[in-house]
Amino acid sequence: MAETTYSIVSYGRMLADRTRLEPYARALEALVRPGSVVLDIGTGTGFFALLAARLGARKVYGIDPTDLIRTARELAAENGVADRVEFIQDVSTRVSLPEPADVIVSDLRGILPPLQGIVATLADARARLLAPGGALVPRADVLMAAPLEAAALWEDVAGPGEVMGITLRAARRTAVNQWLRDVFEPGQMLGEAREWARMDYRTATTPDVAGGAEWTAARGGTAHGLGVWFRAELADGIGFDTGPGNTSIYQTAFFPFPEPVALAAGDRVRAELQARLLGGEYLWSWNTTLERAGGPPLSFRQSTFFASPPSLDRLRKRADAFVPRLGEDGRIAAFVLSRMDGGATTGQIAREVMERFPGRFEGWEAALARVGTFSEQFAE
Repeated sequence: MAETTYSIVSYGRMLADRTRLEPYARALEALVRPGSVVLDIGTGTGFFALLAARLGARKVYGIDPTDLIRTARELAAENGVADRVEFIQDVSTRVSLPEPADVIVSDLRGILPPLQGIVATLADARARLLAPGGALVPRADVLMAAPLEAAALWEDVAGPGEVMGITLRAARRTAVNQWLRDVFEPGQMLGEAREWARMDYRTATTPDVAGGAEWTAARGGTAHGLGVWFRAELADGIGFDTGPGNTSIYQTAFFPFPEPVALAAGDRVRAELQARLLGGEYLWSWNTTLERAGGPPLSFRQSTFFASPPSLDRLRKRADAFVPRLGEDGRIAAFVLSRMDGGATTGQIAREVMERFPGRFEGWEAALARVGTFSEQFAE
């Protein structure tokens, strides 16, 4: 499973985020000992790897699939630790180390921790690359939520209900099944922050996350959705919170309700949230019940599935009874992969694919680019 990748600009922003960086540094300071072996998964420009070396680690391995690994090597030389830090350009699930790591550090999250293959990556690292009794940083992420007032953001998500006499309610019903990130203040919360799930990377084996929480409205207001964020547990007593009032690069996720709901102090809100990994992407659902003294209870059932439902043709092609046959793009891919047997250069394959599929490429350079993409992805 591929690790999450970021650009050089993204890493720069992450290093400028003191809310995130300083707790990570304290955690490494608490765990790295002279003689330690440290593994940094998704190392990027190598900052945590270099920090571990500065803290006295005997050997540090940094793994990242991107070309940023070259920058990491340059930084190791600049900081005088190149003799103790080894960078490997690959994903960690394909790497074996000559010795187990005493500490494995990573930050593979997005806005929320359920992202692509984070659980599978850390479970593999825990089983194969971590020494008995070794430490994972982070060791857990606690998922938090609270009902929020966010009128302007809800309007941005839902869009207008009518424009020039044309109703857009169907589009609005679809739009409110997507979530997005934003920054919120504690004063926008209508109830206390509650834990709804916990991802413990020391034991987790499944990527799916599910749980629930309940709130009593602390004051009157209008609930527009749920704010969802996480509290990172890095080491004993060391972590950070990405919720309302914090300025972390992660910000906070906003899961809108289908409609704004007026709440009075004492009204109750219950929510069940779930994130299921399907086809490499997370499908989110959030089911909410609001019990109000001033009106009947409301129940909402929402999912990112409804934000972009697949077409009937796509569903047909996924059915177990469907008999697939390659289209021309598939035949091009199959031909290129069949020629990647160690007997031809990418240039030769590009010329052959042009001859076999005339008219599909503007020129040899375009064919070479297509072959190069396959080579980069699949060649050893």
